[in-house]
Amino acid sequence: MRILSRTLALALLALVAAIFAVRTVIPATQRLTHGFLTYYVAGQALRDGAPGKRLYDEEWFAARMMEVSHGTVTDFNINPPPLAVAWVPLAYLSPQDSRRLWIALSVLSLALSLWLIAVELGWSRRLWAIVAMSTLLTLAAPTREQIALGQMYACLLLFYVVGWRAYIHRSDALAGVAVGLAIALKTQGWPIGLLMLAQRRWSAARWVIATVAVGGLATLPWVGLDAWRAFLFEAIRSSTAPWTAITAYQDTMGFWQHLFRYDARLNPNPLLDAPTLAAVLTVSTTIAACFALVVGKRTASVGFAAAVVLTEVLSPIAEQYHYVIMLLPLAVLWHAALRSNNAALGCCALVATLLLACPIDYKSAHPAWAILHNYPRLMGGWLAFAALLYADRAGHAVHRSAGTVAQAAAS
Repeated sequence: MRILSRTLALALLALVAAIFAVRTVIPATQRLTHGFLTYYVAGQALRDGAPGKRLYDEEWFAARMMEVSHGTVTDFNINPPPLAVAWVPLAYLSPQDSRRLWIALSVLSLALSLWLIAVELGWSRRLWAIVAMSTLLTLAAPTREQIALGQMYACLLLFYVVGWRAYIHRSDALAGVAVGLAIALKTQGWPIGLLMLAQRRWSAARWVIATVAVGGLATLPWVGLDAWRAFLFEAIRSSTAPWTAITAYQDTMGFWQHLFRYDARLNPNPLLDAPTLAAVLTVSTTIAACFALVVGKRTASVGFAAAVVLTEVLSPIAEQYHYVIMLLPLAVLWHAALRSNNAALGCCALVATLLLACPIDYKSAHPAWAILHNYPRLMGGWLAFAALLYADRAGHAVHRSAGTVAQAAAS
């Protein structure tokens, strides 16, 4: 019976991998898309000696993308300068060769992330657990979109998984560098730094700051101060523009703007036209969530996973492909539910997984009050965050290899 079960699990795992390769990976290597080309053109511009401030000149950048893609793709760049510098080596390849290499690296990042999570949670010898995680990761809508567009978030997932494991085992240098790279390359991960400070993990926090500082300073010979000035005062400011209210952006700021900011073309039917209220609610939600994260004692594994959730739901202009990083919080949440045999926690994990992974048509026009239909990824993220905090406070997710410490309730 054990041999049969193992054979069946291996066959199913091979089938999942084949479906992912045929339906997602191979088609992605055969086309150029705006996500990938934004990174490639930024690296190419620096390779060719263009002034760094050109990276944030929307008209010039869009024209360069049209030139590279032979008139098929255009976009603008709001990524920080270190990302453009990191892409310079890939810009020495042709767009097609660079694309194929980048897709291969993205798939490798996903595979490494999955394996490292399985090892840390004690699932590496449980084939059916690996099958379930592989199915969730490879067939989820955010993963398919991440690969199709050639985005950076498979790489960011690997950074967070490496940082999570290092944080659990108190390897502060590695944890800090991993989180610092996420912040430097994509301005992501700051809630994790906040958690480090709250837990008095000073060494890890110093490594985060040092990595971000070194990453920023190292770009100056390539991009100069003008690029940083344009990024900080022009590119970042664009994240508050009216177009962020459309439901393509599954983030907290966009959610409140969708409900309370009128725009004749982009958001004609809010509940109420009150942009100041939207701003106040965005700030209030951010403060309340950060307070919930840091108040009281937080175990290393669950606390880090909850901070990764905040990294996503509080990030401006977060599209569906960003949510590939939710594999880590979902795995930790499922681990907590299964270890504790808690039905409520298991239900939360299931609903959050469905909201985050299922192909839901949230970009079509729906009434503003249809929150679950308009913002399934965001609501799934917030549910996962609340469930992780509940698991931590209730003393679930007790597994030392995952860095948690049992909180025994005195009876």
